[in-house]
Amino acid sequence: MASQDQTHDLGEVAEAFGRQTDPLRRYESEFADVDIDLFQAYIERVLLPKDPSESTLKNYRHAFDQWKAFMLDQGRHPACPNEKHIKEFVAHLRDERGNSKNTIEHKRDNLDRVYEWWQDHYAFPHPSDYNPFNIAKREMKLADDTDDKEYPHLTEKDISEIICDCTNIRERLFLIWLPKLGMRVGEFLNIRLEDISLSHSQIRDCYPELGTAPPLSDYENCIYVPSKHEREGNKSSKPRVLPLDDELRQVLLQYLTIRPRVNVPWLLLSQRTNGKIDRGDRINNIWKEHFQEYNQMDRYRTITTHYGRHYFTRYWKIQEDVPRELVQYMRGDKLGDAKSGDSIDDYLAAYYEDIESLYLNRVPKFL
Repeated sequence: MASQDQTHDLGEVAEAFGRQTDPLRRYESEFADVDIDLFQAYIERVLLPKDPSESTLKNYRHAFDQWKAFMLDQGRHPACPNEKHIKEFVAHLRDERGNSKNTIEHKRDNLDRVYEWWQDHYAFPHPSDYNPFNIAKREMKLADDTDDKEYPHLTEKDISEIICDCTNIRERLFLIWLPKLGMRVGEFLNIRLEDISLSHSQIRDCYPELGTAPPLSDYENCIYVPSKHEREGNKSSKPRVLPLDDELRQVLLQYLTIRPRVNVPWLLLSQRTNGKIDRGDRINNIWKEHFQEYNQMDRYRTITTHYGRHYFTRYWKIQEDVPRELVQYMRGDKLGDAKSGDSIDDYLAAYYEDIESLYLNRVPKFL
């Protein structure tokens, strides 16, 4: 892809046809005089009539707040961007906030929906033939170049040293959970107390909700991970029950003893609000900090929470050579290989009982 200084300046083309290169700049003073939050207007007029979930509203508001703060720093009204602002905002989310490709796409698309509403509505001057979000989408590579790189090869001992060096109980839970269970960061943040079964009477007295999810009724010392069809924000095709080995239980019990006793269902809580953590970059930043020794190596991909799922998959499929359908069950994937076309895949199934002893006997140890 051509770099920015190699691209052609299209200002000459615009001038030849009497077009403006920054069409919305001229409306800045008028927008500055309007005492209305145009993003809140979108929420009230477009989103709320569709009865969105609280999580969806939070995601929109978070994207709007970040965009408004960014444009304030640029000295530009947030309703009057050009494509350069969009590109720089994407770079800001990726490089300074550590957002993943999917998170950036969601935020950009949420903002684009507002812009398209402005284009359609009679009250706004946004021209129907100019959308800077679409231009930026076509002209830039969203993912960082590091996405094309390989992760450094970390041994069980390497990861163990990182986790054991972490003395913060909460952050140690963040570090050990994902490589042990292969969960996505969104699924991790979506864990509710009812999803966790622990055979510890004192903790269960403190948290009577523990283990009350129906799929756990016959099991102890395990976790239930709902599918994307059951819980908004999860991405796995299939639900699964996974064992909690001695190390996971140890770190989890330590965390539960310091977790604020508030009446919310989520396992993981924001230290600022004692509510649900909705931003995966909060956990990503902790991973980056603890793995900074490896993240300073330019030839490798940055280690964030996604590495936990990568390590989990590689460990069970390559190092332990566990049958494919069992790894797929533990990952929450649809069983079988859709590419093979083999009819036998339609009949493959795996259950908790298939992986329980295998997992507990062979799971990597970090503590």
